[in-house]
Amino acid sequence: MKKNKILLLVNNKSILDKIDNKDVTFLFPLKDFSIGFQNYYKIEDIPEGGYIFVNKIMDNKNIENFKEVLNNISSKIKGIVFDDIGVLNILNNLNINMKKILFLNHFNCNYESINIYLNYVDSVFISPDITFLEVKEILDKALKPLVVYTFGYINIMYSRRNLITNYNKYFKEDAKLHNYLEEINTKQKFIIKEEKEGTVIYPNKPFNGLELRGLENVLFEFINGVFLSDEEIIEIIKAKDNLQDKYPYTYLGKEQTIYKLKGEEND
Repeated sequence: MKKNKILLLVNNKSILDKIDNKDVTFLFPLKDFSIGFQNYYKIEDIPEGGYIFVNKIMDNKNIENFKEVLNNISSKIKGIVFDDIGVLNILNNLNINMKKILFLNHFNCNYESINIYLNYVDSVFISPDITFLEVKEILDKALKPLVVYTFGYINIMYSRRNLITNYNKYFKEDAKLHNYLEEINTKQKFIIKEEKEGTVIYPNKPFNGLELRGLENVLFEFINGVFLSDEEIIEIIKAKDNLQDKYPYTYLGKEQTIYKLKGEEND
């Protein structure tokens, strides 16, 4: 199996001394400009060769603050992962020299749209919501190496509203919503991460896409370290198999996501 470099979103900095950084590039949620994580990092906290992650929906004030951070950014920062096209405009206007990777979460499900984005960025995350064969087709036809989501909890929803606070305020003492939610019909459980400037919801089990390791035309195999211990991360990085017995939850379906809608019988 081909060995691709790993992009690891850092949950705790304690992991840095436990992993050989020749095989792993570290991605840090940037303080004040990312949301949905347990820990955030200032530029000065990020080691040489690190990448920054920016995923917060920003207002005018945030944008101006972000520009100020970028104007003073150190050359030790080698890349940025972001999910807002507006961030790309800021980077281009400031002529920032770092690798730019677009992460649109549940978008980027086909090679045609990805190749359009690749005219403007260095790489793109492939959506984790499609099948192995669909991922393989995208990699085969992409104009540049891409990032494949191989393991971790997936952000399935982000709102600028304080959903837990609003829910409890509305229902008062009748029902209290905390950090976990169970959907009534499917019994599916979710993790809710509310912060001052919004709420992010995750499934309560990590996505396991380790079968996507070793593919061609891959820039990074991504591991999201949020909610994972150092020991779990090390196990995942060193795993020789897909760990399906321990982490069976996956979005990698067996059916394609393209369907032809049925028309009227007389069509």
